[in-house]
Amino acid sequence: MAVRFKKSVKEVRLLDHTKDFNEKVLHFELRFDPLTRRRARIMNLKFKLLSPPDWEKIVSRSLKYPCPFCEINLEKMTPKFPSRLIPEGRIKTGEAIVLPNFMPYGEHNAIIIFSYEHFVKPSGFSEEVLANGFLAAQHFLKIVYKKSPKNKYLTINWNYLPPSGASLIHPHLHLMADRDPSDYHGLILRRGKRFWKKFKVNYWSDLIIEEKKRQERFLGETGAVSWLLDFAPKGMMFDVIGIFRDRLSFLEVSSAEFYDFACGLKKIFHYLEENNLISFNLSIFSGIKEKEYFWTHARLVPRFVIPPMDTSDINFISLLHNESLSIIKPEEVCPELKALF
Repeated sequence: MAVRFKKSVKEVRLLDHTKDFNEKVLHFELRFDPLTRRRARIMNLKFKLLSPPDWEKIVSRSLKYPCPFCEINLEKMTPKFPSRLIPEGRIKTGEAIVLPNFMPYGEHNAIIIFSYEHFVKPSGFSEEVLANGFLAAQHFLKIVYKKSPKNKYLTINWNYLPPSGASLIHPHLHLMADRDPSDYHGLILRRGKRFWKKFKVNYWSDLIIEEKKRQERFLGETGAVSWLLDFAPKGMMFDVIGIFRDRLSFLEVSSAEFYDFACGLKKIFHYLEENNLISFNLSIFSGIKEKEYFWTHARLVPRFVIPPMDTSDINFISLLHNESLSIIKPEEVCPELKALF
């Protein structure tokens, strides 16, 4: 086994005011990501969100201003690509539409509108709608890569609903194709290469084998995609990883494999709704063609606000110290989520 799961258990003693100030021992864990060595803290509070989301309130607030992604506003409220890049101005695949980001933060930063519907619950996304969105993303990224192979660092990103940072609730993706990777993308590419050189094996292949053997965080497979919970989660609740087996680059993924990925997402979305988790961040990190040390994979992290003050689930630990803080062990989530696979 090349993959190592390193953790340490820490002990804290205090006088508990709820038990006549008798001494109480509390524990938390420090875990280290097997690839990046990034540290995560896990408190294991078994936290549950008590009330279901008010979907009607969310939609009502979003309609106070015209939505540029709704079909009635799309033509006059969104930009088009220059004809030298996209002759038609926009790309359409089924209901999915690819257009430029009017507020770009990358060299090739595009938006994909998933569907004509202004609002879709997680459980309301069909496999076809999801797969079409990712196919449209691939179509655009293939065009960019063909015209400029130096733009080889490809990611697909999804902010779903306001707790995730989404400013619009109309379902949409963010595409990025740059000459330089983001800090995290660059880190996992470098560490994946180093792992390959040191152990003569692909990290993601070894990770799947080891997680299947342990059966502590492995969820299952939907066709060509393997699903597991991250040992050192980046989110406060949990962190799901979906791995496109043997796919070095996002550009190599087939339409059938996108459908496999969509099937897995549907299962996760069902679990989110069952547990009143209404928001998430999703990123797909592409490898580089012909570089055997990296497999394309996705990470999905639920996002939420903490009652009763609607407190953000992101705090100084994650934002300023670059460590994650989780309130539940992934091994506690696994049996419930695995049942859906």
